[in-house]
Formats: sequence, structure tokens, C-alpha cells
Amino acid sequence: MNAQTPNPVKKTPREINPYTTASSKPSLALIRKTLIFDLCTKKRIIISVFFMVLVPALILAFVPPLSGEQHLVQLLGFVTWYYNFAIMFPIIIIGSTGPLISEELRSGTMLFLVSKPITRTKIILSKFIALLVFGIIISFLSLFIICLIAILKYSFIDIGFYLGMFFLYGLIVTLFFGGITIGFSSLFSRPRNALLLPLALVIFSFLVMMMFKPLLLYATDNWYEDLLLYNFDIGYHFSNIFLWIGESFDPEIMNYFLEIFFMFGIVKVDYSSWPPTYEKTNYYHPVVSLLFLILIAGVCITIGAISLKRRDISG
Repeated sequence: MNAQTPNPVKKTPREINPYTTASSKPSLALIRKTLIFDLCTKKRIIISVFFMVLVPALILAFVPPLSGEQHLVQLLGFVTWYYNFAIMFPIIIIGSTGPLISEELRSGTMLFLVSKPITRTKIILSKFIALLVFGIIISFLSLFIICLIAILKYSFIDIGFYLGMFFLYGLIVTLFFGGITIGFSSLFSRPRNALLLPLALVIFSFLVMMMFKPLLLYATDNWYEDLLLYNFDIGYHFSNIFLWIGESFDPEIMNYFLEIFFMFGIVKVDYSSWPPTYEKTNYYHPVVSLLFLILIAGVCITIGAISLKRRDISG
């Protein structure tokens, strides 16, 4: 009688070694593993897209049509810029990035990763690339759903502008907040510690500064300008980039919410005439603001890579 061989044990997707399918390219395998198993889980995607779509969908549902031609950027521009991509999307990116390295360090699985033919620097870069893809998926999917709802609601003439403008802006948000968070994730073994400073930066730049900036702008000598505070104001640099991207799609975008651009230091008011006139401050060219944000993210990633390279993870 022939001996029967036992049936192989079936592995669940999370038990499959990601290196078995791409052992010759461990970086690609780690990107795949991070993207599929750590970031793009069904629960995370559903929750992220839900909160990204929630407020714009409510506005589309309850706000009556605008007079004349229907402009989606005019109706949802500020909400999408401020609620979605200044508050909600950074929180999603930070919350998703924080555990990527620190959780591996805390649980001890980082020791398994470094046993593979991949350097610690490539581990960070691979996870960062996976995060960028995750940010692209979440931003595009949420914007696509908003545009789909908009199509069903009104005959907007600038849906393509809306989608393209905020999709490009979302890439910058992902790059910056993902970069600084993954840097801190490499410094700390607890995900909670890696989240604190990036979240504090979001709160300070887009909430606290919004409350206190009028005191600086309306001061007799414009303290915001005289003290050169725009140099360190992340909100200013993001707004500068957003206006740059927005004007390439819709030259009238600054007229839709001039007061908001004033609050972020992009324009200033001249009260010498009536009605008051607005002019751009031009503290920095948008390209310089973009390079400034990329530099900060790059420095954080570099510091995180150096820290991880020197860290003893054997224990």
C-alpha cells in the first residue's frame, strides 16, 4: 500500500512570507507586504475614505445650487482644502505611518526583516514608497467618490479641475507628513511617541495659528510680516503651494476665498482705498515652499534611517 502524504497546511494571507515570491528583490517584496497587509486593509480604507468624503458629501446634499454656472471648486474648494487636506488627510497619513517602523521594533519583527538581504535604509525607503502609494489610493478614491456624487447632484463645469488640483496637492501632503512621521517612527519604539509631534504640527499649523494669526496680521505693524514668522509657518507654505497648483487649473481660484488666503498669509489687504484691495505677499515662490517641505521630510527620513542603522534591535 502506498503511503499517503499529508496535505500541506494552508496558510492565511498574513502568514505567507512576502519574500517567498520576490526573494531576489526584497525591497519590492517589503513594499508589497507593507502596502497590502499593513496599509491597505479593508477596514482602514473604508474608514479613511468615509471621513474624507463625509463633509463634502453633506455639503453637496444640503447646499442649494449656486447661481449661474456651477463651479465645484467654488462650492467645495475651501472645505476640501482645509477639512480634507489640512486636517483629515494628514491625520490619516500620520496614523497609518506611525506604526510602520516603531511597531516592527516593539514587536521584534524588525529582527526578521534585517535578517533578509536588505539594508535598514532600504527598509525605511520601501515602507515610505508603500505609504506614498497608499496616500495616492486614498486621495484619488475619496476625490473620485466626491466627484461622482457631484455629477449626480449638479451639472458642474470644473469637475476635472477639482479632481486634478486636489489630487496633486494630496501628493504633497502625503510626502511631507508621511516623511516626518516615518522618521519619528524610526526613532521611537512606541507608535504613540512617533505620532505625537506630527499630530501636534497639524494642530498648531492649521488650528492654533488660525486662531491667533488675526492678532498678528491686524497688529499695527503686522507682526506676522515684521517678525518673519512666515519662514516657519507650515500652513503658509502649504497654502502657497495650493494656490500655485490651483491657479494652474482655475485662474480665478484666489477670488473664491480671498479671506482664507489672507488668514494664511498668502495675500495682504490694502485699506487705503475702498473697497479694500488684495495683493499677493510673495514671501516665497511656490517652488521654494515646495522644496522647503521636501527638505524637512527628507531630513526626517535621513535622521530616522541613521537612527535605525545604529540601533541595536537584537533584544
